[in-house]
Amino acid sequence: MTTIIRPMKEEDIFDVLVLAREFSKEAPETHKWDKDKTNNFLYSALAAPNMEVFVIDSNKEITGFIVGIITEMFASNKVIASELAWFVTREARGTPSSIKLIKTFEKWAKQNGSNYCVVADIKGITDLKRLYTRMGYKSTETSYIKGL
Repeated sequence: MTTIIRPMKEEDIFDVLVLAREFSKEAPETHKWDKDKTNNFLYSALAAPNMEVFVIDSNKEITGFIVGIITEMFASNKVIASELAWFVTREARGTPSSIKLIKTFEKWAKQNGSNYCVVADIKGITDLKRLYTRMGYKSTETSYIKGL
C-alpha cells in the first residue's frame, strides 16, 4: 500500500467533503456540517496564499486531511500556523500517516515563516493530549464555548 501526504488538489475536494461530513458526525453541535459552506471554504483555501490543506492519499483514497492557516499573533510579531481542522478516518487513526500529516503541516509552517504551530483537540472525538505532548506540543490555553 502506498500512502503519501500531499497538498489537496481541486479534484480532492469531494473526498474531503465526505470526510468533513464524517468529522461532523463525531464532533459537538458547534461543528455540524454545512456542505456549501465547507465546499466554498475548501476552494478559498486552495486560492489563499496563507492557507494549505494537506491530505493523506492511500492508494488514491483520501483518508485524512489537515487545514492550516498562517497569521501573525495579535500582540506580537510572532507568526503562527494554526490548524483549523483535521480529521482522519477511524481506520487510519493511530497509523504513521496521522503523524506524517501533522509533521507535513509543521514543515509547511516552518517553510512559510511560522515561529509556532497551534493544534487543537475537540472534546468527544479522540483525546489527542498524549499524541501532541509526544510530538513536543504543550498546552497554552483552554477554550470554552457558550451557546447564545
